[in-house]
Amino acid sequence: MRPMLDPKVIELVDRRVRVHFEEREGQLQEEINHARDLFAMHGSASSGPAFKAVYDLCAHDIEIRALIVWQNINLVLSRAGIDPSDSLAQDLKKVVQNYYSAIYSYPAQRWEKVASTSSLRLHLELGDAWERALRKVENEIDLFVLSLRRASKEQQPGSPQPVFHISSVGAIQTGPSATANIVMNIAPGDREELLRALDAVKEALSPLQALPAHPISEVIELVDEAKVEIGKPKPNGMRLGSVLLAVATAIQAVGSLQPAYQTLKAALLSLGIPLP
Repeated sequence: MRPMLDPKVIELVDRRVRVHFEEREGQLQEEINHARDLFAMHGSASSGPAFKAVYDLCAHDIEIRALIVWQNINLVLSRAGIDPSDSLAQDLKKVVQNYYSAIYSYPAQRWEKVASTSSLRLHLELGDAWERALRKVENEIDLFVLSLRRASKEQQPGSPQPVFHISSVGAIQTGPSATANIVMNIAPGDREELLRALDAVKEALSPLQALPAHPISEVIELVDEAKVEIGKPKPNGMRLGSVLLAVATAIQAVGSLQPAYQTLKAALLSLGIPLP
């Protein structure tokens, strides 16, 4: 049974998702090549840890792809608005599930190509990675719909039924002048991944003399500011989101910074912040 969402919404989501998935193909292959080169430098290209590193990259790619689907659904709905319905959660989950092949196939092919050269007979399958990614996205969908329904109940009796809009930091807004000022809850794993991404950005910036449109010292200052905010027990979502987007904007057009940018882009997906 097809999801009961506006076909135009699904079409817009699909167009955006396909572009992001094409980008991920090149990024995953670069990450695999980099990991294998590092192990080869130490004479352990065919070791168990080397193959496990590739498996982990492919498993992580599945999670990133699932999050790409959900974040693009979220982004399109944030522009179009949506009326909450009893079937909304299931409809959204069906849209994500319909991307199973597009999410799973490419990283699975990359892993099988590498695993087929191993004589260690590693019993590592990516099916578990898909199940984990799906559970994570479905939890996000449930939280999203719950927030919509609670906002709907808070409307005054007799007031017009609102069309809800979702801000880029994940807050539900119901009026033309509504603003979002939220505390961001970051899971420990996501926090560590984001800090690693920011460290990668800072390291990549260190040998450069200048950026096209921003002083390097200012971008590094923003990176440090983001790390401080992430380290707080309850980071300010609006402040953190704006700082991270500023860092991403400053580095995204610099060719030598693309690996760091892609790492930051992947880390921000878990926070609900999609980058181009």
